[in-house]
Amino acid sequence: MNITVFIKQVPDTDDVKWTENNNIDRTNMESILNPLDKQAIEAALNLKESNNAHVTAVTMGPSKAEAVLKEALAMGVDEAYLLCDSKFAGSDTNATSKVLAASITEKFPKTDLILFGQSAIDGETAQTSVSTAARLDYPYISNVNGLIEVNDDNCITAYSETETEKITTKTILPAVAAVNNYCVKPRTPRISGYIRAKDYLIKSYNLYDLNLPEDSTGVKGSPTYVSKVFKNNEYRNCNYLETNNQDYAKIIKEKIKEIRKQ
Repeated sequence: MNITVFIKQVPDTDDVKWTENNNIDRTNMESILNPLDKQAIEAALNLKESNNAHVTAVTMGPSKAEAVLKEALAMGVDEAYLLCDSKFAGSDTNATSKVLAASITEKFPKTDLILFGQSAIDGETAQTSVSTAARLDYPYISNVNGLIEVNDDNCITAYSETETEKITTKTILPAVAAVNNYCVKPRTPRISGYIRAKDYLIKSYNLYDLNLPEDSTGVKGSPTYVSKVFKNNEYRNCNYLETNNQDYAKIIKEKIKEIRKQ
């Protein structure tokens, strides 16, 4: 079984810097492995241990994104690759999914299962995984938070939980699954893992390696863009109501009317 885990390097600071195109400037900021992606890695490593799976970690980003691949290697993934090209910069989720799907078809065609974190803390869109699945025409399972089981009939069973229900889904491979609040805490790498990661030579693929057209990614290939970015400095003044009257709804209604008149 071959598993590809798509991971992402995300900013680890509230003081986010922005480019002139209103994209996050990732060149001069502290970054970490997206927390839910780390849980996706743990899910893959559990399948590696229970089903002798081969796990590949892939990230799209600048050269400094190798750091999260090194972390994945230290945790125990078998291989790691960087999708890196200046033409990828500024990609929205639609353009990003083009790159990720192309990497599967062009470089990792024997992948049986693709894992993502449900969302990334720098965007919280939760769109990239499902967009990639749609481009590949693979079945998709979201909000996986239980152990994924491999069946004898070339299928997997995954356990998900939403705000209203628990779901058991069985689907044929190849498939895409997004991990959210996985049931097992991500492992801490051993010293031997860090040593292996340090010496590992990460291979990089660019736009042309993936046979993608010019201007199909990046800002030019993105149908959406950030028109304005600002820091929300809104403050609220609290008013405490001291009354023995139980008709709080009426009191609040009158207070709202007073505020609207101001």
